[in-house]
Amino acid sequence: MISTPIYTSKSTIKSLWQEYRIYDDHLEFDTLFGQIDVPMENIEKAEVSESEIQGLFKGDLHLKYMPALKLDWANFVEHVVIDKYEGMLRHILFTPEDPSAFVNALNDALTRFREKQTTDKT
Repeated sequence: MISTPIYTSKSTIKSLWQEYRIYDDHLEFDTLFGQIDVPMENIEKAEVSESEIQGLFKGDLHLKYMPALKLDWANFVEHVVIDKYEGMLRHILFTPEDPSAFVNALNDALTRFREKQTTDKT
């Protein structure tokens, strides 16, 4: 069965012309290096973060995101940080068209996914 994305961030210059999609059960990153899927059960949290350059001026080195997979210009502009529960690279940084809207849509999808998982276990 082919599912329809809940939210799609269109490709822009900030994302290096890559597209990012949210589905009911996973995230999909359509990157220059191929497609990367992250299952919802592996996502701990998502948040919007300021540009790392801006953080440097405030004295914040963003070392908490090391090592991280950076898919685009996340160092230079406001971006999204996905924290995963496991894996060698537990942080994914990327720049959707509208970082706040992406995080809001992802958090809604995560809530529905976790509620469904809880309901299915009972």
